[in-house]
Amino acid sequence: MNSKELVNRLYTELLSTLLGDLSDSSKCGPGLYQVVRGVIQDNRELLDMIPSDSVSTLQAKMSSMSPFKFGGV
Repeated sequence: MNSKELVNRLYTELLSTLLGDLSDSSKCGPGLYQVVRGVIQDNRELLDMIPSDSVSTLQAKMSSMSPFKFGGV
């Protein structure tokens, strides 16, 4: 496995773990939200490729469990 494949695998695992942690209220906290926000910022250009219903679901989940608000949600 080359370096690019390893980084892609690591990134996929990171995203899967972050999504799993967002579903576990015992793991949700400011640190987790900051990491998720950083991943979103780093991948802003990819957001256009994500189905809008998936983004809406994620925003609703995060806003219902956090002190942060997303664009009027």
